[in-house]
Amino acid sequence: MAIRKTESRFPDGLPAADLGQAVAAPDGRCTLISFVTSPLANHRSNVYVVFVTDAGLAAAAASYEWTVTENGGTPVTQTIPLGEFKYTAQAVGHVVIAVRILDGASAEQATLSITQDIVAANPELENLIKDAVNHPGPGTASPDVLRELINEHNLYYQAVAPQTAEAGDGYKRMVFNMVYDGALQRPAIDRKNFLDMLALSLNTGETDFATLSGQRNGVSGIRLLLLAMTIPGMLPFTLLPADASQRQVVDEQLRQTLAQLDESKRIDLFNIIRFPKSNIVYCGRILETLRDRYFSGTNFNDVLTGMSGARAQWIITQYQQGPVVRT
Repeated sequence: MAIRKTESRFPDGLPAADLGQAVAAPDGRCTLISFVTSPLANHRSNVYVVFVTDAGLAAAAASYEWTVTENGGTPVTQTIPLGEFKYTAQAVGHVVIAVRILDGASAEQATLSITQDIVAANPELENLIKDAVNHPGPGTASPDVLRELINEHNLYYQAVAPQTAEAGDGYKRMVFNMVYDGALQRPAIDRKNFLDMLALSLNTGETDFATLSGQRNGVSGIRLLLLAMTIPGMLPFTLLPADASQRQVVDEQLRQTLAQLDESKRIDLFNIIRFPKSNIVYCGRILETLRDRYFSGTNFNDVLTGMSGARAQWIITQYQQGPVVRT
């Protein structure tokens, strides 16, 4: 059976489009999702995932035949056992990514395709990076992180909005700061390796879910425990002790409780942090939850500027290691 548990369902209450650019089969049995919404940046990598939500198709599936056709040229085909495919754009223009779901006799059971534009990497950013290299001193920090954020996730963090509307752009700026920090602290290849281990814990049990859930991951560095506390019906919002040694004990207990959640809920948490679009949206929801818990009635502009930024630093600390009792 080629359909893993992690590709068998969408997070509860989230349509496929909330995860990325999505194309569903006419009969609704399967959906192809792209991490990056068109256009893609040339020479940048992207990931595609096939979700199979129909039990009959899931039972029949044995492999996936992926075909890439750039600018109407010669198709390149690869058959693999997983419904996840990585592709790096090679030329400006457009690309068609097609996938056939095959049974054990290599007969087609379903097919999906997505067409996306390919554009040059953001020229303004490249000029800034070039200028920083040519003029030593303070300049553009972490070019690789900026290239990822600007070329791949810009549409997502520009679209974030608090669930309770407020004036100013403080919320959006704080989300961007957390996305930048998450990508900076863990490069894309490390994030992918971690997500592969987390997927193993859900699909085969080869790795320990409770242990892995203690780490921050996804593009905005979300902790699964804090994410679960933010989503109704997962875990109650629980403040950790201020004392570091006591906090470690309680955190471990809560992660063990997290690991005992229904499998469907754990899969939902995984897919929320897996896809950059939903990861960034829920980064914002976590920040909003922490703001409401610690500084209720304060808008994000005031969080960033008030008390010399002490409120913002407190929320960031809780995002990274908490939530902790405020003493």
